[in-house]
Amino acid sequence: MKKIALAVILLVSISPNITPVIAADSTLGIFGNANRDDTIDEDDVEYALGIIDGTNEATDLADANYDGQIDEEDIARIEAIISGDERSLTIETFTIYEGAEVVTVPKPVERVVVLAISGGETTKCVNSADKVVGVGSGFSEDKNLAIFPHLSQLPAVGKWSDPDIEAIVSLDPDLVIADLRWPDPEKLEDKLQGFEIPVVRMGFTYPDFSLQEMMILGYLLDERESAEKFVEFEEGYLDLIEDRLATLSDEELPRVYPMYSIWKPGSEGSIVHMLCLKAGGMNVATDLRGGTGGMYPEVDLEWLIVANPEVMFQWSAPGGYNVDDISEMEAEWVEITSRPELANVTAIKEQKVYLFTTEITSRPCWFVSLAYLAKFLHPDIFEDLEPQAIHQEYLTKFQGLDYDLDEHGVFVYPPQGES
Repeated sequence: MKKIALAVILLVSISPNITPVIAADSTLGIFGNANRDDTIDEDDVEYALGIIDGTNEATDLADANYDGQIDEEDIARIEAIISGDERSLTIETFTIYEGAEVVTVPKPVERVVVLAISGGETTKCVNSADKVVGVGSGFSEDKNLAIFPHLSQLPAVGKWSDPDIEAIVSLDPDLVIADLRWPDPEKLEDKLQGFEIPVVRMGFTYPDFSLQEMMILGYLLDERESAEKFVEFEEGYLDLIEDRLATLSDEELPRVYPMYSIWKPGSEGSIVHMLCLKAGGMNVATDLRGGTGGMYPEVDLEWLIVANPEVMFQWSAPGGYNVDDISEMEAEWVEITSRPELANVTAIKEQKVYLFTTEITSRPCWFVSLAYLAKFLHPDIFEDLEPQAIHQEYLTKFQGLDYDLDEHGVFVYPPQGES
């Protein structure tokens, strides 16, 4: 991962009550990552020793045992993490709200309950699906059976947004993995107090943070090498896209309206905003605020006409792994592009409107939708990019599925190669 340093100047004595804020970089949010790069290794031991000696600036993550002091005990904890012998791991995870969540997880983690679909898919990415003992009820829905043939058969613990606490406790998990936003803490963490079951909230879907989350999960589940292999695979495509876009000027970046629905765009901080920027677009709704976390505003007809985007793309549309007929997605596309009140909006007029399913946008394979979007926005420089082939490689290598995308599934409209 790119090593972009986050300058955090702290005293050697750090209050464990201060919640650090994670920046949009590749910092691995594990206490013990003293130099705040993308891994924990001997460099962190050296850096922490430098803090103790007064030659290095203190960082929050150097407090490996999270006791408010950076001392020799932290050196011992960092060395234990490097060797894989740590008895617990304290992590900070991205949140769409004000601060990072800091959670200490006892090790080893052998039994996991996963509430959200994205979390289950990610356990497969890091070769840990065998540790999952319970899942949210969504895994057994018809639309998810094709990609979760094993996890869908596990005991259900209620909805991902409204879990059954009694069912969770009965499975005696070492860890619960939940979504960033739902359920509310009073429905999960508060009700699990006293049971000594930690909850880690990770989305695995936000482009600016998903690789960090993947590596954290690899450390938690003792599958660092598997996590590294996945990150290397994903970063190969991310770097390719970034490198080619680096040659473009701002004037060559199209004005894009990234939306969850026709009147609800995603502003700065949202998944679609991150996708838009990484694919080489300029989000016309960047500065709008509203909705959860301020990232999901609503607009009216007048605003959209004035904004006049050159391209529009929608995050959620009919389709998925259990759908072979593209007609439903096509109908939704026609409904959007045939709106008479939007007839003079450039994206509508030129029919540069694109639909993506949540299976390739709000999952750990979000980079598949990024590849499609980059190709739609800049067809000349991405003529040789094959998003479906990337998706197929992901399913085969990291989901262990015998699933042929040439025969099954609907994920994007217009289909690849059409406009």
